[in-house]
Amino acid sequence: MNRTLVVARKEIKELLKNKGILLTALGLALFFSIFTSVAVSKGRESASVVSLNSSVFYLSAMVGLFIAYMSTSQIFLREKADRVIETLMCAPINLRQIWLGKVLGVSVPAYLLSLLMALLIIVISGILSSSLLVPTTSILVHVLLVLPTLIAAFTGLLGFVQFRLGMRESRILNFVIFAPLFAGLYGAGYVMGGSFAVSWTQVGILFGISALLLAVTAYLTKRLSKERIVTTLP
Repeated sequence: MNRTLVVARKEIKELLKNKGILLTALGLALFFSIFTSVAVSKGRESASVVSLNSSVFYLSAMVGLFIAYMSTSQIFLREKADRVIETLMCAPINLRQIWLGKVLGVSVPAYLLSLLMALLIIVISGILSSSLLVPTTSILVHVLLVLPTLIAAFTGLLGFVQFRLGMRESRILNFVIFAPLFAGLYGAGYVMGGSFAVSWTQVGILFGISALLLAVTAYLTKRLSKERIVTTLP
């Protein structure tokens, strides 16, 4: 576990050095926080709570996934392009620990920024509406439990695929994922003022899918060999 944390700390430091990703992530969190809060504060108190719940539910997930997507490209794909991964695999650490460390290195910053955005939405919405708006318990569970699991599952799957595929295939995959992900982020921001009631069922289903995806990817990574990754290096 210590070796995994060493890899995670290394990746977090690398992400913090990338000012482009950091500024983009902070800009997204701030923009959608303010934009959403204005829409939430315009409704009545009961409608505002429903709008607040739906906004936190959808936007925290979409922004978290988008940040994770940008970070994963640097952590997994760029290290293959620069052949840094080859040096890392020569260290006394197995491939699953490398994968898990990278997943943690991406997921922790992405989750913290998503959490920051959710908090900003709640605080700014309350200030603009001059009332205390508190999300329901299901939304709090989503933010504290489901959201980090979802981000880790997405990061783990994308990282595994980029480990498994060659450079050309990985770039094509990135393009295929980027378009619908950006469209989903934009769409969520467009409908955030709507009254979409979020239930425990939606929260439970999302958590179940995320946990299952994370477990399956972890199992597949265990079966992935270092030799396979070496053959995909440029």
